[in-house]
Amino acid sequence: MYISGYSEKPVQVKVTLENWRKNKHELNTEELASTWLYRTGVRDGAEAWESADVFLKKPQALVWYHRNDYSSVPVHIKKQGMEDYANQIIDPLKDNTFGGYIKASGLVSLSDSVLHTKRPLKNIDIRIAGYTRQTPDAATWEKEIAGWIDKSPSPKKAYQQTAKWWTDFWNRGWIDINNGSDSLSTYTQTYILSKYQMACQMRNEFPARFQGGIFNVDPKYAYYGPDVRQKNYSADYRFYGVNYWWQNVRFLYLPQFAQGNFDMMKPFFDFYIKQAKTFEARSNKYYGASGIYMQECISTFGLPGMGDFGLESDVYSEEYTKDIWQQCLEMSVMMLDYYHYTGDEAFLKTKALPWARKALQFYNTRFKKDEQSKLHIFPSHGLETYWTDVVNDMPSVAGLHYVLEELLKLPQRVLVPEDKQNWTTMLSTIPDLPKKKDSLGNVVVDNAASYNPQRTNYEAPDLYCLFPFRIYGVHKPHIKDVERAYFNMPNPGRVCWYQTGIFAARLGLAAEAAKDIKARSSAYLKGFRFKGYMDSPHDWKPDYDGVGNMMNTLQEMLVQCDGDKIYMLPAWPKDWDVNFKVYAFKNTVIEGTYKNGKMELLKVMPESRRKDLIF
Repeated sequence: MYISGYSEKPVQVKVTLENWRKNKHELNTEELASTWLYRTGVRDGAEAWESADVFLKKPQALVWYHRNDYSSVPVHIKKQGMEDYANQIIDPLKDNTFGGYIKASGLVSLSDSVLHTKRPLKNIDIRIAGYTRQTPDAATWEKEIAGWIDKSPSPKKAYQQTAKWWTDFWNRGWIDINNGSDSLSTYTQTYILSKYQMACQMRNEFPARFQGGIFNVDPKYAYYGPDVRQKNYSADYRFYGVNYWWQNVRFLYLPQFAQGNFDMMKPFFDFYIKQAKTFEARSNKYYGASGIYMQECISTFGLPGMGDFGLESDVYSEEYTKDIWQQCLEMSVMMLDYYHYTGDEAFLKTKALPWARKALQFYNTRFKKDEQSKLHIFPSHGLETYWTDVVNDMPSVAGLHYVLEELLKLPQRVLVPEDKQNWTTMLSTIPDLPKKKDSLGNVVVDNAASYNPQRTNYEAPDLYCLFPFRIYGVHKPHIKDVERAYFNMPNPGRVCWYQTGIFAARLGLAAEAAKDIKARSSAYLKGFRFKGYMDSPHDWKPDYDGVGNMMNTLQEMLVQCDGDKIYMLPAWPKDWDVNFKVYAFKNTVIEGTYKNGKMELLKVMPESRRKDLIF
């Protein structure tokens, strides 16, 4: 960061570092849920404190760092019985060192947290570097961060580089809804501010967090669950802790496709691919299966936190999520979509296909076949909502059908010789999509082939055949089978991770999708001065899976892709005027203006794709 300026009259300048971690901090039970998710306390060698930051005395700079005094990863490995696989588990905590360096021309240290001018200055040039790396010692970190300060470009050049990045970003795409209505202008503002916040936190080694992101605020002001406002909590606290919850985090990245932000997708993919060996080891250890299984909740080192694994358990025991299986299939769809959008065959061959093969292998080796030689997926959950007696849950069955059929459409040149035969054989073993008949005798998609109807949460697993798996859609047969399920959802929520708006868009229900945009852009933008922060009745604040859901719904109202076909305005309200630029499969960019119920302008790049547009 740069602070630069000029004054005609010489001025005094003082720089003060305000640090929240000056003393060792003992973590209480609820704070432990926000560190490595012990949730109800620690056991057997696990630590329950954070060390203080270190301040270095420098005559002309402020330098401070935090260096992890211990790592909780070995405790997780031991308590989860993963010692035989320890060398495959990456420890991102050991020796992790992070902090900052502030240097300014003409300023000297008054203390380890204050710089000031020796004499008044006309020119101000303050540079602030933040730096994180796992270094063998603190001295190495200090040397490296000093190097970053010393070789930083001039403020003018840095400004030009930053301006170019943001200009390119905003020119990639946009959705501007405006017909003179204040509410529609709010939708546009929400979309713009959401894009901005995502761009700030997605060029990173780790995926962005759904609960607070990098904009996590002091628990005195944002809280959910336990009321922590009057407690001595660290400002690092966030509810739901450090685990990545798959159902939530995916919503931050799904909208990036239609926005053309493919560079922001790569760190997300790479993080999960980096953990694949750990996922494979867990598959073998706990289920006697091969392939990969990625449970709902994972930490930055690929294992679940102990609160989810179970403090006194031998197996993963978080009761809401322990038998949910389809996460790797959903990731396969996202990876295949990345290929469909970009045409990146190197990504397909080196990342997407190896992942998909392993995801399918897990199902083939984890579950037995029934008397009809069909996969019998049991035990299972219908997401976090149906727990008991669930057989052949819709998310798993729909995911297997969709992923296998998509893989079989790929060109032979990107496959290994046995792929097509393996996938064709496996497809023949996948049970039919679960369906039932309603009281009027109409066919309706169902949550599973059989299950106890007692509900423990609010999802709609029956609609997973619509999203994330595109078996049904506005352009496909038997859509009424899914529409009936949509209008009978027990909990059609329009906040956080609820997928109601995306379901509506894929069904072509413009009025229903518009309700979702209204709810997310109006009712839940409250409690903060910054109009981009979204409130949440389920997650932490600010909430980003709600933000991602809103963007994804809006984009799918405008454009949906299926193979070569591009469906335009499939769920767009006729009275919403819009100017847009969005991305579609096969490196296609579509720019247009829709006004008074008509397309006034339409650009398609490349022009050869215009024939594939269906309005």
